[in-house]
Amino acid sequence: MPSDAREAFAQTSLGAENTAYDVVARLDPEYFEKLRGLYIDGTFERDSALPRKTKELIMVGITCALRASRGVRVHSERALALGASPREVLEAMEVAVIPGGMPGFWLAVETLEAILAAKGQKFE
Repeated sequence: MPSDAREAFAQTSLGAENTAYDVVARLDPEYFEKLRGLYIDGTFERDSALPRKTKELIMVGITCALRASRGVRVHSERALALGASPREVLEAMEVAVIPGGMPGFWLAVETLEAILAAKGQKFE
């Protein structure tokens, strides 16, 4: 695990761009370092019962239900990078319809389609 918080966030992002990390690091470096402890060390990079791919799929569902477009994009990209199939990502979005309703689902499926198109990948 990298010792620098910026490097740790970059590594954990798996290539999914989130410029908010840079803004937080610039505005409040001390808080950014503490955020690393919760977000990276305590959640996504922790060796625990749930594999990282499963955690990312859970985050897809949560961000879908919350209609958080950046979160849907970032966590969908990460789940795919970790080996989730487009069908698995879609199913995480479908489960989120129950607590979150259709508007979040519409946002999410359009996001998934855009991600796949940008990668030149078809839904299978």
